[in-house]
Amino acid sequence: MRPSYLLYLSYRNLFSHKMRTILTASGVAISVAFVVFLISFALGLQRISTDQISNINALQVLDVSIGKSKILSLNDETIDKFTKLGNVSEAQPQVSAAARIKAGDSSIDGVIYGKNNSYLKLDDTRISLGEQYEDNSSDGALINIAAQKQLGVSDVDIIGKDISVDVVIRSESLEKGSGTKTVKEDLKIVGVINDTSAPFVYVPLHIFIDNGVVNYTNAKVKMESKDYVNQAKLQIESMGFNTTSIKETIDQINQFFAIFQVVLVSFGGIAIIVACLGMFNTLTISLIEKTREVGFMKALGTMRSNIYWIFTLESMLIGLFGSVAGVAIGLGAGGILNYSIFALASGSGNQAVELFYIPAVLVVFILFISLMISLLTGLYPARRAAKISALDAMRYE
Repeated sequence: MRPSYLLYLSYRNLFSHKMRTILTASGVAISVAFVVFLISFALGLQRISTDQISNINALQVLDVSIGKSKILSLNDETIDKFTKLGNVSEAQPQVSAAARIKAGDSSIDGVIYGKNNSYLKLDDTRISLGEQYEDNSSDGALINIAAQKQLGVSDVDIIGKDISVDVVIRSESLEKGSGTKTVKEDLKIVGVINDTSAPFVYVPLHIFIDNGVVNYTNAKVKMESKDYVNQAKLQIESMGFNTTSIKETIDQINQFFAIFQVVLVSFGGIAIIVACLGMFNTLTISLIEKTREVGFMKALGTMRSNIYWIFTLESMLIGLFGSVAGVAIGLGAGGILNYSIFALASGSGNQAVELFYIPAVLVVFILFISLMISLLTGLYPARRAAKISALDAMRYE
């Protein structure tokens, strides 16, 4: 019997009882939609979490510090050693110090950081107003939103605003034998950093160097590829320095969401099991109703394999209709919620996020798994149908 005719018989058998078939396929659709919705939600949260703390470049960067060591020094010589390590593309230092920030009659306590433009790029510094300073600028400064608000300066007046900072440079940053040093710097704000944490100021690194700083607070070391981060981490730590990496944080987040996804899929699996029971029940009833018909087919010479495939194809058709509808419902529900979130965020002036996300490859995989489960569900009824005795089937009432 031709495969196309077997498929036709399976289709005809299913839709001879349309309501029963539609209800069974709906059960499969709801379970698949539930799984797609849960997985897309978990993947969306994972992507939002990782995107918020890193970009592609950040995965290639190590943060280096001396920790609590009283022996190590992070100076130009050390930075040069880092750049000569294998697969390192650049190393940039930073200095930090406590400071008193003054603008007009207002003054606040904060932190001042000395870092060049190259460090700002490695740090993924995001400017909400103005622009970054030039490395050779003697008075350019960036302040964050928290400092701007506490100083009481509006967005209109902030760019070009004159401020002064009283910086307390620690003895560890100066030549050996020097004590703590306090200096005053007059600066001009050229940009505002999109950050609402504690108040701080960024200035070009040369401001600290001009005031006698020779030892840096920490540094960033960038690899040519994220594949070399672990190797460089071991090399730098063997020198006695402490290292941290966004990649480690990302790995921990991914591990958490892997467990989270398994838990969600487990809940979705319960729905799929219920749908499979409904499908099994439908196929069994179909077999009972068509027992005499199967007997006549066998009496007319229909092979057992053909009977087997008629019932197997019935289960696969139910799985196909239900799976496609389920994926469409799951993706549609996620898309509607994403659009609603985008509309709300745009209306309130906040940043829009894609809360539901699922790659196309995973959609295909879910369809494939659903079809395989449908096939397995139909194997037992199909085997029973194939083994029915023609004489017993024709006697069946």
